Amino acid sequence: MKRLPLLDIRKWYSNPGTFAEELRQACHRVGFFTLQHDLPSGLSERMLQETNRFFALSRKTKLSMSYEHSPAFRGYMALGKENTSGKIDFREQLELASETTSNQKLNPHAWPEYYERLRGPNPWPDLDLKQCVHEYVYHLNRISKSLTEALCVALQLERNAFGHLFEDPFWQLKLASVSLPSISCKNDHGEEEIDQEFFGVGAHTDTGFLTLLLQDDIGGLQVYTEGEWIDVPPAGPNIFVCNIGEVAEIASGGYLLATPHRVLLPDAVVERKQSNRLSVPFFYNPTLSAKVDTVGLPNSLCWERDNQQQHWRRKDNSLLKVYGENAFKSLARSHPSIISRHHGDLELLDDGRIVLKEGQFAEQKIV
Repeated sequence: MKRLPLLDIRKWYSNPGTFAEELRQACHRVGFFTLQHDLPSGLSERMLQETNRFFALSRKTKLSMSYEHSPAFRGYMALGKENTSGKIDFREQLELASETTSNQKLNPHAWPEYYERLRGPNPWPDLDLKQCVHEYVYHLNRISKSLTEALCVALQLERNAFGHLFEDPFWQLKLASVSLPSISCKNDHGEEEIDQEFFGVGAHTDTGFLTLLLQDDIGGLQVYTEGEWIDVPPAGPNIFVCNIGEVAEIASGGYLLATPHRVLLPDAVVERKQSNRLSVPFFYNPTLSAKVDTVGLPNSLCWERDNQQQHWRRKDNSLLKVYGENAFKSLARSHPSIISRHHGDLELLDDGRIVLKEGQFAEQKIV
């Protein structure tokens, strides 16, 4: 069975050249890798515990933090409220993101820089979760910065070649729980039937630069590589599953891969042996206004991927050069109700561009 490459972030500190080469191979050939992290002892376990505690809250408490109240697409989303690749996800989640600082003004009607509408406050059920997330995000930003520098070295660039993109990183984080609805279909024999077309999360690529995923031991994650979907078995709380996003693919001229992935309904959940699958994806993203141009890579950088290797990709997925526009595209597709409720002046085109309903096109650059 195919396995993702396993890297250790501590090697970057002790032997950066070797680590950078391992990272180059993983991100060029696959676009995914697993990473032994260096978080403070117990922090990843505590993050999963807080995630479990949040989803155990009453439905009334969770709905009081509903994302429907947030023009910035933040808050709690009940089971079946999000869709990926046009299909409903069997997932409930709490969406959080980089919080607005005191010198940043909120503008829920911004245009043409409509991505500024993504700024806003996070809803918190209590101080314990807030403190845990803040500590967790601090360290994931640290690790992500190291990985970004390692990618620059891997591409034979200056270590800070991508630094201008991350002057004010717009991180995003989800607490996610994949589960079945309380009511399901039964066949003629009274046996429960689960449509195999149902997904915890549908197939997609991430819009940002880098994703670091913490997951429990239930399983269900799959990655598309070399023409097939492969399973990514859980490896414990000390291992992140990491992947390259669309921004990194754009910046590297396609040398780095934004690889499609999805979450199937785990067998343990389908068979009702386990109530849910918990995960905490963290997205390391550039500044919202950052324009992502392709860097010139040296001729000495080896191309080792088969040019005939076909990568699954949405045909209508334009990669937009301004990071905030790419991010807004993805959120608008997944949460059409927020567009209707809070952004009625905007229209999402099939290729991902945003226009005013009066027909004025945004100044968007398509790769």
